[in-house]
Amino acid sequence: MDIASESRIIIPRIRPSCIQCQRSKKRCDRGKPHCSACIRYGRECVYVLRDDSASMSSVENASLSPVKAAQESEESSHAVFFLDSVLFRRSMNRLPELELSFTDPLLSFIGDFTSDRDFVHLYFSTIHPSMPFLSKKKFTERILNPLSPPRPASILLIATMKLLADQRPEQGPRCRAYYSIKSSLLEAESSCSLELRVLQAIILMAVFEVGHAIYPAAYLTVGYCVRYGNALGLHKAVEHYSEEGFSVTESEERRRSWWAILVLDRYMNLGCVDRAFLTADPSKKSILPIDDAIWEENREINAPVRRLFEPPTTAMGRFSLTAQSAILLGNVFRSIHEPPFSEAFWQNDVKVLDSTLVALTSVSLEEGRHRGIGVCSPSTICYSARLLLHDKERYAVDEFPFAATEDFIPQDFKRDIADGMLQLAEAIHSGSCSPDEITPLCLESIYRSAVFFGREYSRTGTLSEAASCAAIKGALDVIGKRWKAASVYAQMIDARMVTGIL
Repeated sequence: MDIASESRIIIPRIRPSCIQCQRSKKRCDRGKPHCSACIRYGRECVYVLRDDSASMSSVENASLSPVKAAQESEESSHAVFFLDSVLFRRSMNRLPELELSFTDPLLSFIGDFTSDRDFVHLYFSTIHPSMPFLSKKKFTERILNPLSPPRPASILLIATMKLLADQRPEQGPRCRAYYSIKSSLLEAESSCSLELRVLQAIILMAVFEVGHAIYPAAYLTVGYCVRYGNALGLHKAVEHYSEEGFSVTESEERRRSWWAILVLDRYMNLGCVDRAFLTADPSKKSILPIDDAIWEENREINAPVRRLFEPPTTAMGRFSLTAQSAILLGNVFRSIHEPPFSEAFWQNDVKVLDSTLVALTSVSLEEGRHRGIGVCSPSTICYSARLLLHDKERYAVDEFPFAATEDFIPQDFKRDIADGMLQLAEAIHSGSCSPDEITPLCLESIYRSAVFFGREYSRTGTLSEAASCAAIKGALDVIGKRWKAASVYAQMIDARMVTGIL
C-alpha cells in the first residue's frame, strides 16, 4: 500500500448552511442576503457551519424535533380550519384530538368512575330529563366502558356531570373541583382541539353556573357555548336531519346540543332584557328534537321528524316543547326591543304572541300530566315570557308610550300564574314535590310570582297576599339547598319588600 495514501487525511468540507431549509449557502444564497426557500416562507436565514460528511447538527435537530413539528402541524390545521374551510375539508378534514394532563384535585374528584357510578344515576334521573342532549346509550357504551381507555374530552364531560349531580356540595358551588374543571376547560381551549364532548362539558358547566347564580361567569360561559358550537357547525344540525359524515344518532345529539345552547341563551336574558341574545332564530323548517322517550330508547331512525312551524303536541316530547318555548321567549324579546310601526300593529303582535304562549303552555301542562312530570320547564319558560311581555316597566318608555295601557289583554292571567306557583310552593313544603324536580329554568317564574303577591299586598294590605309571598319565598329557600340561585331570588324578594320596589 502506498505510504502517501496511508498518511492522507481527508478533511471534511465545512461551509455555511441555512438551518431553516438545510441548504448550503453556496447552493441557496447565490449572492442574495436570503435563500429562496426562506424568502418564499417569510423566514430569516440563519447560517451555521455545516459538515457535509456528518449528520444534521444539534441545532438543526432541535429546530426540527418531531414534537415541535407535530405541534406546528396541529396549529396549522386549526388555522386552515378557520381561514379556508374549503381547503381544510378537501385536504385534512379532521382536527387533532384533545390532549390534556389533568391535575390531582380533578382526578381525585372524579375517582374511579368505572366502579362508582352513583353520580351517573343522579345525573340521568335529575338533570337529564329537563336538558336531554346526551345520548345515554352512547355515553354508557363508549365513555363508561372499562375496555375503552378514557379520552381527555370524556374525562372533562364526566367531571362536569359529577359536579352538576352533586346535590350537596360541601364547599359550596365555588368549590375546588369547580375551579379545577374551569382550568381544564381553559387548557382545552388552548390545546388546538374542537370536540363535541368538550362542548357538552361546557354546556353542563353553563347549567351549573346558571343554577348556582355564578355571575358573570354564567353569562360568559353561555356565550362561549355559542361560539364553540358555531365552530363545530352545530347550528347547521337543526336544518338537516342527517348531516354528512354523521350518523342519524350523532346528528340528533349534535342537534340537541345546539337546542340546549339556544335555550340557555334565551333564558339568560330574562332578568335584563337590554341584553341581546347571541343565537339567531332557526328557520321555520328547522328540525326539533325528537320525542324524549324515543331518544332514550335509541330509536332515532324510526322517529317522526318534527319541524318548528308545526303546532305543538304532546307527542313531541318535553325537550321539543322546551325548545319551542325558548323560541317564543326570543319573540317576546324582539317585541320589547324593536319599536313598532304603530300602536295597533304592536297590540295585534302582542295578542298573537300571547295566544301562542297560552297554547304552548296548555300543551306543556298536558304533556306533564300525561308523563307524570310535576314541574315542566316549558310551562315555566312560557310563564316567564308572558309576564315579561306584559311588564310595562321593562319596556322603553320613549319607544313604547302605549305599553302602559292594560285594556287590550286581560291581566288576571298574572294571578293564575302566581296561584300555580303558590301551589308548587305548597307541594315543596309538604314534601310531595322534591326540590330535585325543580330545574334552574323554573326559578324565574317562581320569583316573579312572589313579586306579584308582594305587589298586591303593598297595594291592598291583604294579609293573605303577604302570606302567599312568604310561602313562595320559603319554597325558594328550600330549593336553595339544591340550587343557590333560588336563595339569591329569595334575598331579592326580601329586598323588594323592604325597599318597596314592587
